[in-house]
Amino acid sequence: MTRGRKVATVLGLIYSVIGIVGFAVSGFDAFAAPRGDVLLGFTVNPLQNLIHLAIGWWLVNAAQVGEWEARRAGLRAAVLILLLGVAGLYLDTRAPDLNFLNANTTVNAAHLISAFAALLALSSKPLPSAA
Repeated sequence: MTRGRKVATVLGLIYSVIGIVGFAVSGFDAFAAPRGDVLLGFTVNPLQNLIHLAIGWWLVNAAQVGEWEARRAGLRAAVLILLLGVAGLYLDTRAPDLNFLNANTTVNAAHLISAFAALLALSSKPLPSAA
């Protein structure tokens, strides 16, 4: 399996599991509530869970199609996740009553770290093999 497909598959599975576990904790009530349930320090609400499931599904399916599709979807998802992290930072600190993402510092850090890790993994070229 190529690097792009691995990154898209792993990131997609992680985000899918987060979405499923998030729904198990938050249920389906208060869809975009600014305050919600907490799972291991991460705040969750159904909107955020749905976003995680959609990103996960998109990445896993793109990885099944091929390397180019996996890289393209992975880079686009990384930018989307980065934007979610930046929006979450703003909403958490500047407009907590409007925080429809229900993002806290832990959620924002996870979004930013996973976005930068995916961007780094997908944008860098693999090292040449020493053959």
